Amino acid sequence: MDKFEALWAYQTEDLKAEAIATAIKRSPTRQKVEKTVELIKDRQKQYKQIEDEIAAMADRKEIISQAVVNAEAQLKALQERFEASPPQTSEEVKAFLAEVSKCRETIRQYEVEIGHISREAASHDKLQMTVRREAAAAKKNFDQLKAEYEEESRLKKVELENQRKIAKGLEASVDPALLEEYEVIKRHISPPVVRLSYGQCSGCNTSLPSATLSKIKNGALVECETCGRMIIQ
Repeated sequence: MDKFEALWAYQTEDLKAEAIATAIKRSPTRQKVEKTVELIKDRQKQYKQIEDEIAAMADRKEIISQAVVNAEAQLKALQERFEASPPQTSEEVKAFLAEVSKCRETIRQYEVEIGHISREAASHDKLQMTVRREAAAAKKNFDQLKAEYEEESRLKKVELENQRKIAKGLEASVDPALLEEYEVIKRHISPPVVRLSYGQCSGCNTSLPSATLSKIKNGALVECETCGRMIIQ
């Protein structure tokens, strides 16, 4: 068999193996598995974020609750002061009432904020439950998809192994120098070897000069100056 024809036969079987390997990687089931994994990670991240926000709300609520206790103690102290030493002038009365009003307004604002935090916390609790359910559903779906993909992949890998054995069986018939060049080109472009077609490289459809055509027809190794593939008769 001509050395180029041996290379061509090897490439045919080698690329079949590559096609199977690509099909394994691009399997729709595998893509679904990967998307489900990303969904699970996203829900776990979201759950942790909500958990941190709820904890921050609880801390803030505790601080405000203590501030309310302090403000109420201050208000009580004002009342006791009033009872012990009532203001004597209208200015003293105005000043006292202003203190009481300010203290009560502070308490009111704190209570409003506590109410807001409580509502936010309740909303976060509901959202957290939703996220937990979605994560659980995604995990269940992942387990099913993973089992499907593993079975599908097992069968494809058997097919791939058999095809690679066929290609390997033809490898010995290929000139080592050509095989080395083939592997180098394959890392950059596929297929590495193409046929001459009507004076053109059939890989990139570039018209070749007459001198190059003569080399190909005389059995020389020629690489396309445009795409880098080996061109054979």
